[in-house]
Amino acid sequence: MERPILMIEDEPVFSELVTRTFASEGYEVVVEDTGRGGLEAFARLNPQVVILDLRLPDMSGFDVCRTIRSTSMVPIVILSSQADEMNKVLGLELGADDYATKPFSPRELLARVRAIKRRVGDQTDPQRMIELSGYEIDMARREVRRHGDVIELTAREFDLLRHLVRHIGAAVSRQDLFERVWEQEFMGRSRTVDAHVAAVRKKLPDLSITTLRGIGYRLESA
Repeated sequence: MERPILMIEDEPVFSELVTRTFASEGYEVVVEDTGRGGLEAFARLNPQVVILDLRLPDMSGFDVCRTIRSTSMVPIVILSSQADEMNKVLGLELGADDYATKPFSPRELLARVRAIKRRVGDQTDPQRMIELSGYEIDMARREVRRHGDVIELTAREFDLLRHLVRHIGAAVSRQDLFERVWEQEFMGRSRTVDAHVAAVRKKLPDLSITTLRGIGYRLESA
C-alpha cells in the first residue's frame, strides 16, 4: 500500500478539493491545518509527498519546510498566492521541489505531484556513476557523495544537476532546464531555475557551473 500524501493547508476550500480529486485517482491525502500538526503528522506518516501552504495560522510555512528538509528529502510542493513571487523563490531555496499558485486547479496539482513521483522513481540512466570535481554522482541511487559522505539534494536539485551532467561542457538555456526538469512550459520563469542553480552551487561549491548571461548555464568538465 502506498504511503499517503500529506497536505498542510488551513483553508478547507482548497484541501477538500484536493482530497476529492486525488482520492478519485487512488491517492490518500491526509490534511493538517496547522504547521505543528503538519510536522507531527509528517513524523508519524512518513508521507511520499508533502503539499505545503506557506501561510499557516500558527507558524511560517518556511519554518515547516526548513524543519522537514533538515531530516528528509521527501518531495515538497509549496502553495502560495499570486503576489508571493519572492516567497516562492525563498521556498525553493529552502528545498521545496515545486510550487502551485492559488487559486490552482486540483488536476494541475495532481499532475505536478505525479511528475515529481516519476522523477524520484526514475532509477535508470545511461551512465550510472559520474566522478566530477571530487564528487561522486550516482544516477541510479540519486545521490551525490564526497569522501563517502552523502550530500543531500532535493529531488528537483538532483534532476537539474543530472540534466547539466548529461550536457557537460555545453550551454544549457534556462528554458531547456525548466522544461526538462519541471516538465512545464517555461513562460519566462528564470528565477525558479536560478534559485535551484544557486542551491546546487551552495551544496556543491567545488562544482564549476558557469553562468552564461542571457542564455543559461554550462557545467564545466574540470
